[in-house]
Amino acid sequence: MLKTCLLLVALMSSVVAAKSLEIQIASDYNPSVSEEPADLATVLLLKVRSQLKGRLSLEFIPASRLREWRELETHPNICLYNKVKTPEREAVAVFVEYPLMAFPANRLILRGQKLPSNVSLKDVVVSKGLRIGVTKGRSYGKVIDGFIEKYADSFIIGEGANSAFRLRKMLVQGKLDGIIEYTSVFLDHHAKPEQREGVTFHKIDDAKATIFGYIACADSTQGRKAVSLFELALENKQLQKNIIDAHKGLFFEQEMVFIEQGLNEAYNIQP
Repeated sequence: MLKTCLLLVALMSSVVAAKSLEIQIASDYNPSVSEEPADLATVLLLKVRSQLKGRLSLEFIPASRLREWRELETHPNICLYNKVKTPEREAVAVFVEYPLMAFPANRLILRGQKLPSNVSLKDVVVSKGLRIGVTKGRSYGKVIDGFIEKYADSFIIGEGANSAFRLRKMLVQGKLDGIIEYTSVFLDHHAKPEQREGVTFHKIDDAKATIFGYIACADSTQGRKAVSLFELALENKQLQKNIIDAHKGLFFEQEMVFIEQGLNEAYNIQP
């Protein structure tokens, strides 16, 4: 009798252990409309799920960008993905340690200058006296914002709704030596090769080289279990390599150097 009871307990335990954790993903992706997601973040999330081999079940539920954080705060089994960490978000959600996506940060875009890929704003703006344009009221990140505030008189400050557009145009016209802007934004605006002649893109010292998009889950028992599973999957070296390779071709070649370097560091991949 005792052996029978022990056997039943063992069987029940194995069934419980085999049951997958059910998590809802608030997103604008709808698998019922299209089985093939168009964006890389969703593709990579599904790869992470596959890595867990049935231990995690994901159900995509429709939610706007504004509504998805409310869903996370009010439901214990909600996770979001491709989210940037901020203190405000970390106060209401549990973030996975490893990033799912990476994006270029703001760069110093110069024209007609021969400088290294990493530059110091103080050297460029104060020591060299280059004319660098920035947009009034725009946040470039904590480090860059602090420097602009301290050396405001050394910058060309653009004002108005179209100031960023005008600064990009002034750089191409030779009226500025440089601007602080996203590489992709500049390239979209100036698609012709002749417009990019002599233009280089530089990482700003002490500022983030890369912005990461993470998976974030509700601060609940289910959410924390999901985070542990996501982290387990993302520790897989082959999956890490697949994620890095998937980013190739998405960004300008010089940006990809920063993206790959940032992901290698985030995944603790040694050179």
